[in-house]
Amino acid sequence: MTMLGAPVRKLWSYVQDLKIQHKLILIFFFLMIVPLGAFTLLAYRQTAQTIQKNTVYSANQSFEQAASSLESRIRSASLISDYIILDEEAIRIFGRMDSAAYAIPSQVKDGTYLLRMFRYLLRNQDIFLIRLFVPDELVFAGDGQSIYGLSGVREAPWYGRLLGSNGKLLLTPTTTQYTETTGAVSQHPVLSTLRLVKNPNDYARNMGVLSVDILQSDVQAMLEQAARLTGSGIVYLADADGGIVQSSADAAQTARWRIADNPAAPWKRVKVNGKDAIVGYRAIAGSDWRMVSVIPLEDIFAASAHQRNVLILVMLAMTVVAYGLAYISSFSSTRRIYRLIFKMRQVQSGHLSVIHQNFGRDEIGELADSYNFMIKKIEVLIDEQFKTGQAMKNAELKLVQAELKALQSQINPHFLYNTLDLINWMAIKHDNPDIESLIGSLSSFYKLSLRKGRDIVSIEDELQHLQTYVDIQNHRFEDSIRLVLDVDPDILDCEIPKITLQPLAENSIMHGIQMKPDKRGTVTVSGRLEDGAIVLRVRDDGVGMSEAALSGMLERPSRDEYHGFGVYNIHERLKLSFGAPYGLRFESKLGEGTAVEIRIPPAKGLGNAS
Repeated sequence: MTMLGAPVRKLWSYVQDLKIQHKLILIFFFLMIVPLGAFTLLAYRQTAQTIQKNTVYSANQSFEQAASSLESRIRSASLISDYIILDEEAIRIFGRMDSAAYAIPSQVKDGTYLLRMFRYLLRNQDIFLIRLFVPDELVFAGDGQSIYGLSGVREAPWYGRLLGSNGKLLLTPTTTQYTETTGAVSQHPVLSTLRLVKNPNDYARNMGVLSVDILQSDVQAMLEQAARLTGSGIVYLADADGGIVQSSADAAQTARWRIADNPAAPWKRVKVNGKDAIVGYRAIAGSDWRMVSVIPLEDIFAASAHQRNVLILVMLAMTVVAYGLAYISSFSSTRRIYRLIFKMRQVQSGHLSVIHQNFGRDEIGELADSYNFMIKKIEVLIDEQFKTGQAMKNAELKLVQAELKALQSQINPHFLYNTLDLINWMAIKHDNPDIESLIGSLSSFYKLSLRKGRDIVSIEDELQHLQTYVDIQNHRFEDSIRLVLDVDPDILDCEIPKITLQPLAENSIMHGIQMKPDKRGTVTVSGRLEDGAIVLRVRDDGVGMSEAALSGMLERPSRDEYHGFGVYNIHERLKLSFGAPYGLRFESKLGEGTAVEIRIPPAKGLGNAS
């Protein structure tokens, strides 16, 4: 304690020895910079949190849209595959394929029917191609467009998995071999919904393979659209074994952000190869695949870096301006004080002269007037001394000296008092208007909050407390909050537990108005005497609440991160103070706003008892 006290005393002694101009500069500088720095830090943290929430929300929306679109295409492919397999004529065709009596005219007719059905089904824009692989000896096998020989796929890597799928659909990447009308053969990477075609007369016999194809380029466009929000974020599809089916990024970037296992919950912060990221995932219906979105935190921080840099530049500019204003204000004030000190030192040397310059009407001007009065009084006393007789010279001289000492003993403490008062006054007078207003509102806010230890206050004081709180929030949110007070004057002197309205208004601002796109709105406080009770209503035009959220408002203690009381605590305080019939009641509609009704008895004199 002694080791700490010595440096503090040394620092305090150094500050006391500073000239008054330097003290004023320090006072003005810190009164501006400290609140500005705190506001800048708070604004940056709030902006960073908002950007992170908005980025994750937008990424989730794009991700869900891409997943739903892919599921829709897979579902269309499955339905078309079911339609072909269950078509009565197609079933008869599949039953004739391994018949020795399958005549060529019948084969031509059946092939024409299948091609016509495929062309009809391809009118669905979600599907790129329908392919049927049949025994090579059939006449219609190998047309190069929709019907192919089965021998061409028996060596495909997916064929063995299809045989072991037990008749279920298999979703896998493949490549089409399509013969154009010009004779050219084009290849297209696709996602194929594959199934075995059975002999309807003997389900143990496989007659072919049916493939309904979705273009991988369409799926790639979905993934890239979902990943477009961030610079290095990715969205990819993984199969049941964790293998990458398709990704919005190249192989290197995908390997860098690929996750081994799903997190415990989607859209949570996790480590991916040693780096922090937000990971969302979703199982793709109709398959054993999953879609994964990875958003590196460095991308989110980069989005807020611009805001941070702007805030820092503004703070630096304000620092320079604050120092300049502090220097100019202190120099203007102390220059007159230095003149007065110079004149007083002349008096100490025996040179009596009044101050002829106009020092104004402030405290320094009063000091100058007192000094002139003292000098004139001394001059009068000296003149009277010369007019008296020689016999009274010594007595008059002693009297003048006594009066001079009396005046000096009066002016020295008066000078010190006025100087100290001047410092306080100038610190307020020359401050930045916005900072001065904010400090004034904050001072009033806490004075009204403390209320000399009283727990019960008048409704008028509580409304004044609410007004100062909204003034502070308007400094923060750029005058985006409008407060309307419509309270019957007859109930203003009735009493209410302190800090009742402010948390409710804070809830309206932070969770109602600030959730709107334009972040602007109105908080209306009305109050009337109804059926022998005082009814106060706090209403906002914010985003409102759902029925589920509304039903739980008064059933459990609040864990709201923005204020400590919480509506549950206010409700319980009102019931404990006035009885079970009193308390809070909520009404809300999504998109229209929320209203809180406060019901209390018309009590007076409780504050004095407290």
